[in-house]
Amino acid sequence: MTGLPFSRNERKLLLCLLRFYREFGPGATPALKGLDEEAGIERWEMPEAVSGLRARGLIEYWELQPAVRLTPGGLEIVLRFSEEGNA
Repeated sequence: MTGLPFSRNERKLLLCLLRFYREFGPGATPALKGLDEEAGIERWEMPEAVSGLRARGLIEYWELQPAVRLTPGGLEIVLRFSEEGNA
């Protein structure tokens, strides 16, 4: 499903979304505004990380908010990252 390795920013974003998932539950849908700081990503790097993860089907994206949420496949992948210590 994922194909290519993940960029540093994609990993950071996935791990940040995992923190939201754990704190707020599966419906956690953080707004993109401020998510760059939460994830430790530069604002200008966010669109590339979001589009890369969207293309792989690992996150859902809502344009009107704009906001993102892990998909079941994204949760599976990021849980492997956290278990392997590959953050």
